Amino acid sequence: MVTSVSSTSGSSASTSTSSSAISVSSTKTKAATGQNVMKALGSGSGIDTAALAQSLVDAEKAPRADAINKNIKKSEAIVSGYAAVKFALNAVKTAFDDLKDVSDFSAVIATSNQTDIFSVATSSSTQPGSHSILVTQLAQEQRIASSQRFTVTNKPLTTNDPEGLRLTLRTALNPLITTDIKVTTATPAGVVDAINRSGNGINAQLVNTGNGYKITVSGASGSDNAFILESNANNGLDFGPFSLKREQISESAQTFSDDATVISTSPINLILDGDTSNPTTITVANPSPATIRQAIADSPRAQDKGLRVELDPITQKLKVISDTGKVNAFSLTTDPNTELSFGQTQSARDLAPLSPLQEAKDAKLQVNGLPITSPSNAVKDAIPGVTLNLTGINATLVNEFAQAKTSAATLSLANDTSVAKTKITALVSAYNDANNLLNEVTNPKSSLATYGGTLIGNSSVRALRDQLRILVTDPSSTPGRSLLALRDIGVEIDKGGNLKTNSVKLDLALNFKFSDTVTLLSGNQENQSAFDKTPSGLAGGVSRAIEKMLGSSGTPTIETDNANKRITKYQDDLTALDDRMTMILARYQKQFATMDSMVGQTKATQTGLTSTFAGMMSMYTNK
Repeated sequence: MVTSVSSTSGSSASTSTSSSAISVSSTKTKAATGQNVMKALGSGSGIDTAALAQSLVDAEKAPRADAINKNIKKSEAIVSGYAAVKFALNAVKTAFDDLKDVSDFSAVIATSNQTDIFSVATSSSTQPGSHSILVTQLAQEQRIASSQRFTVTNKPLTTNDPEGLRLTLRTALNPLITTDIKVTTATPAGVVDAINRSGNGINAQLVNTGNGYKITVSGASGSDNAFILESNANNGLDFGPFSLKREQISESAQTFSDDATVISTSPINLILDGDTSNPTTITVANPSPATIRQAIADSPRAQDKGLRVELDPITQKLKVISDTGKVNAFSLTTDPNTELSFGQTQSARDLAPLSPLQEAKDAKLQVNGLPITSPSNAVKDAIPGVTLNLTGINATLVNEFAQAKTSAATLSLANDTSVAKTKITALVSAYNDANNLLNEVTNPKSSLATYGGTLIGNSSVRALRDQLRILVTDPSSTPGRSLLALRDIGVEIDKGGNLKTNSVKLDLALNFKFSDTVTLLSGNQENQSAFDKTPSGLAGGVSRAIEKMLGSSGTPTIETDNANKRITKYQDDLTALDDRMTMILARYQKQFATMDSMVGQTKATQTGLTSTFAGMMSMYTNK
């Protein structure tokens, strides 16, 4: 019986132990799992309440933040897309701006049959045309040199003037007014330095002649820039003699053996000052040097200028000489086909060096028969909008009129259609780029980086694209006689909505209907004010329309502003969400701290009870 009971008891105990083991194992597993969680979450009562609270907050916050960030990203894409649209539209406007003024088409090609006589610089105001040009004299600057040579550049120069060495400058424009140039270092080199630092429009340098140094001085080109220099040095520094007044001399091209030489059997007319508003005609009945002398002497106009006639015994030419001074300058011509002509050999001056290295002279030329003088070889606006840079002479003056040595130079100014063609081609390219971009920003399958697909489903973009197409296909507000729209000069819309250029049609318009093309595009306007409502051509009209599109009331600006406002609102929502989650986290942490305290107290009680029960069990076990 004992054995049986014992056996039974052992079996039951074994079962009980087995069951208890399973229970303990299960409990340990759960405890281990819980402990792992506790370890993962922190310390204290066994649970990291701070991390648990943060995890709960993060789980709640993430989907809401993701939704807001998606809205921000979508709005940022709209801003980016419209920035690209603005850039493309502005490029189209720039292309039309290059065609909205008459001056945008005014480029000309200048060609000359005598490139050694002059070169040409054109401007935006240059007009097409053909011009005849004769150059009889080039402008040149005056050059003078010191009469003395100096063995060394630092040779001392002395003066009796207590104020030291100085130069005195007179100019043709004010010959009676003198300007002093103070020389601080009284040497040839010091003189050069003083002249160059004076700022009086003259320049000096020391030239090694091979037999000592000379000081050379030059001024600006043109007869009015003649000058003289005087020195107060007492040991040799001067720049040659000069005259404060000089007469004009005009000399006949023909020679005469004596005063009685007959020039013609018919009377001849001498025209005095023929290029003025009140010319004088002097008629000589029996023309000879003697009768010409008498006729001029009897003329009141000639008397006013003090004209006198001499027969030069050496050259045997007639010389007509005026009184001194620029005021007595004159012109003297004869009838066409008369065997007598005069050319000027010396000009009347108010101031003139008598032995310059080079005399100051004006350029003289005739453009389309009109006599022109210029102080510079860069002759501006003798042809409107053109600068002639003179480099050679192709004519001589006879009777004050230019006669070509061989033939007159011909300057041809023709429209440079390549400039307009390049601008029109650039317009086509800019339009197509804009049109393609407007397509790409609304294309959900676009492969365009950054901007592609940023404005999917945006009807405003489609409206902009349609509006732009209408602008370039509508008739001009200022059509030419046979040109109404861009299609008439070879710029047409293809099936894809892009512009294409018919080169043949465009060349025909530019080469044979150039003025009509200009009218079509520019309305013959120049720098038209934004407040001027005068029709401004197709280019001007499109430019204004695009400017309005891009303005504060235009779709791109309004849509961009709205998107930026939404971004600001969404960012505020993110800030509010962060604030709310911070408050929730604080509440969770407070609640979990309380829970952690309670669990800690419970575990302490459990530990005490376990100890009590263990003591009681040991009492029973030991008896």
